[in-house]
Amino acid sequence: MSSPIWRKPGAFETNWPAYSPTAAPSALDHPRFAATLKHMRSDRFVFSLLLAFMAATHVAAKESAAKLYRWVDKQGKVHYSDTIPAEAAYHKRIIYDKAQVRKLKVVEKPKTKEELAREARLAQLRKEEKRLLQEQLAKDRALLRTYRSEEDLQLALKGQLNTIDARIRVLEANIRRLQTLLKSKIAKAAEMERNGREVPKALARNIASLRKQIQLAEAKIDHEAQAKESLQRKFVQDIERFRRLQAHLHQAEAVATTRPDTRPSAKQRIILSVASCRPDVDCDRAWQLARIYVQTHATTPLFINSDTIIHTLDPKNDKDIALTVARIRGKEKDTLFLDVRCKLSTVGQALCHSEQVREMRAG
Repeated sequence: MSSPIWRKPGAFETNWPAYSPTAAPSALDHPRFAATLKHMRSDRFVFSLLLAFMAATHVAAKESAAKLYRWVDKQGKVHYSDTIPAEAAYHKRIIYDKAQVRKLKVVEKPKTKEELAREARLAQLRKEEKRLLQEQLAKDRALLRTYRSEEDLQLALKGQLNTIDARIRVLEANIRRLQTLLKSKIAKAAEMERNGREVPKALARNIASLRKQIQLAEAKIDHEAQAKESLQRKFVQDIERFRRLQAHLHQAEAVATTRPDTRPSAKQRIILSVASCRPDVDCDRAWQLARIYVQTHATTPLFINSDTIIHTLDPKNDKDIALTVARIRGKEKDTLFLDVRCKLSTVGQALCHSEQVREMRAG
């Protein structure tokens, strides 16, 4: 009787290929398993291709889904079509999913050169408005850092006024001295003329020089007086500003706001609320009227009231309307720009696009 196969020396006697007894046999080395594995890999590759094909087919089917285009021509007639005709390119159109009967997208009509120019102008005006506002807020921060109370402001004003008054007193004393000297020189020249003598040129030049010095000193006094008046006006503004800052500082936090024409559309034409004026009495009068207009129409308290910007607090409620007027300096003319802010909410956005606000901006 022959020995069992596992007791024979040498290679294993199986249907598998000869295998070295020094290593354990592995099923992965069997030719049938290798063929099966190869077949499985081939199936997996085919399955991956099938999935990719199905995905691409789904995307293509989705992209090529039947669409319906709706637009209104210049005569107000409504059109529907499966494709976009050439004449529809210049009109607003709505794209629908034909199968599911739902709106996909609204395409606004192309903007005209005039509309694009107005948008650019509006953006530039708001940029200047922002610059002026930031400059004023920087001055406000400096004011609060410098003075802690109205008494500090009063003391600072008193010190500056005393300095100006001291300079004026020095100039007045100098004028009195020059006038005394001038009278003496004039009397001497008059006496010489009475005696029939010719007035020396040096004396005549001296008299002319004294008169000119007196005129210059008087001009300096006028300048100092104007500086004093300007300082007093500035103090009135600073004290008013200081009080307003103290009163509304807790209300001045930034609030998310929206503005008319933030997203211009074909429904409404952009309104540029601007006025030009000569930078003198005309603009000063217009600025006073602008201040009255803001205080009359804004529903939020006045927060900034300077020579370059009038600004109310940001809107807190849905029905609030905040106004800003910026005075943008120009070489020949100044530009007054009125802007509106509403609360960033559904009601606030509707308010900013309402006829009420449009009329307000139209002035």
